[in-house]
Amino acid sequence: MNDVFSTPAIDGQLYHLGVAVRDIDVGMATYRTLLGVPKFHRLDTNYQARHREWEGTIANRNAFGRWGSLVVELVEPGQGQGPAREFLDARGEGVFHVGYATDDPTQRPGGVEACFEVGSSLRPDGTYGIVYLDTLGALGFFIELVHTPMAQHVIALVESL
Repeated sequence: MNDVFSTPAIDGQLYHLGVAVRDIDVGMATYRTLLGVPKFHRLDTNYQARHREWEGTIANRNAFGRWGSLVVELVEPGQGQGPAREFLDARGEGVFHVGYATDDPTQRPGGVEACFEVGSSLRPDGTYGIVYLDTLGALGFFIELVHTPMAQHVIALVESL
């Protein structure tokens, strides 16, 4: 069988796409019109994080909606130097991460390094529950690993729309 169709090296379930946008309101209108995303749940974020060598506060405007079997997350970067800002500045608007719900956000398939960790997502064992893997150069987007209970919370928000 062709390797393209083999099981991914990530232990988890693909559940969302993250899209960097310059304007959250324009982004929501575009995704409604072009992709038929019926509704969005707006959620502005403000949290401590580390992205590459930078540490500080990330404050973004976010919107989550249902797109077929996936959640689409629109992110308008605000304060801080996170992956959405990095992607938008370097490449413009577009899919900047794919999100996996996983019971093991500490996994590092192929030895790839974590480049973003959300401070408020610490699990009881002290590891981060939201981590971005530095796959931008290799894949053109980041891989986000989200601890399953956190992912289920996002899915529940979207399903309640």
